[in-house]
Amino acid sequence: MSKTLRSVAALPPRAVAEFFRLFAASGSVAFAADRTGLSRTVLYRRKRSDPAFAKRWAEAQELGVSKVRDEVFRRAVVGVKRPVFYGGAKIGKVRHFDNRLLWSLLKSHEPEIYGPRRPQPVGGAPIDLARRLDEADARVAKYEAGLLEAAKLKNS
Repeated sequence: MSKTLRSVAALPPRAVAEFFRLFAASGSVAFAADRTGLSRTVLYRRKRSDPAFAKRWAEAQELGVSKVRDEVFRRAVVGVKRPVFYGGAKIGKVRHFDNRLLWSLLKSHEPEIYGPRRPQPVGGAPIDLARRLDEADARVAKYEAGLLEAAKLKNS
C-alpha cells in the first residue's frame, strides 16, 4: 500500500467527526482542519477517493455556507452594534448596516435586476424602464383628474 493511500485511510474517526462538525459550523475547511489537527491535503485526497466521505463533505459544506449566508443577512439587515468613543471613553453603541452586503445580496438573488450584466435593448432605453415611465404617467394623469374633479365639486 502506498504512503498516500495509508495516510488517507488512517484518519482517526473521532477527528474526522469533529472536522465535519466544525466544517458545518464554520463553512471553513482550513479552520476545521486546523482545529482537529488534520491535514487539508489528506482531507481533500480522501474526499476525491471516498464517495461516502465526499457526501458528508458536501452536507457539511452546505450547512456551513448556510450559516455564513444567515450571518451575512443578519449583518446587512439587522445590523451590527459598534462601540462609540468620545474622549477616549466608550459612551455607547450605534447600529451599523453594511450597504455593500445589501447590494451583494440583491445582486446574488436578483441578478437580472441588480446584476452587472442586465440585458439592454439595442438603440434606446430599456423596455422595462419605458413601460414603468408610461405607467407612472398614467397614474399621475389619473391623480390630477381626481384633483380636478374634486375642485369642480367643491366650487359647485
